Amino acid sequence: MKKLIAVLIASLMLVVTCIGFTACGKTLKGFDIDLAKAVADDLGVKVEFQLINWNAKETELSSKNIDLIWNGLTINEGRLEQFSISTPYMNNKQVAVIRKTDANKYTNENTIKSAKVTAEKGSAGEGIAQEKFASTYTGVNAQADALLEVSSGTSDVAIIDSIMAGYYTSSGDFKEKLMVIPDLVFATEQYGIAARKADTGVTDKINTSLAKLYKNGTIRQIATTYGLQNEIVDCGNYVSTGATAGWDYIQSQGKIIIGYTLFAPIAFEE
Repeated sequence: MKKLIAVLIASLMLVVTCIGFTACGKTLKGFDIDLAKAVADDLGVKVEFQLINWNAKETELSSKNIDLIWNGLTINEGRLEQFSISTPYMNNKQVAVIRKTDANKYTNENTIKSAKVTAEKGSAGEGIAQEKFASTYTGVNAQADALLEVSSGTSDVAIIDSIMAGYYTSSGDFKEKLMVIPDLVFATEQYGIAARKADTGVTDKINTSLAKLYKNGTIRQIATTYGLQNEIVDCGNYVSTGATAGWDYIQSQGKIIIGYTLFAPIAFEE
């Protein structure tokens, strides 16, 4: 009986270890994952990754379940008012992904108006979909789900980040089935890292580290691993403001918790 209990306890511990970080037997990787590790190492703190629902990212951050939203977060005016956001570190665009069999059917914004459109809830893509295609739009929980919707025929068009669209339409299961509509860009944007609004010291530490890692070539090296070297932004000229707010909390915890979603090549399991 004691042996059985011991086995059950060990099994339960294994399950708990796997939940909330990555699937057992798989490794969490990606540009943002590797960059977060490099920044944490530079700042002398441990890093922990927490899988979140993107549509609940604001609550996750304000409740201190996570300390940073670091997952291809588009910088916009609304978010600058809501969060303390880092300097930009990567360029991105909002594009439309369709089935290759519909290449002649959906060629521009006007032809998409009759299509069933999908995007990730709470994303920049959703903002565009709601503005331009409200009558035919249906939201999903993740950008990967949006691609699955189009691949299965449930939706016709997914409005997602170009970083992700380029990765999935050039490799893996979607390569032969999906494509990006050529020459159609809904918005150009940049990624940033969001901290709680009051945590200006955390953002200052992140910015200072990003500048250092850009100048010593670390960011470019990580980007090259994922084919993103042409998308990185020069963040090497940042000068520290000397802000400290929020950093004492990180130091007291001994770690910084990163909120992420599965979003290749930014964050994915392999």
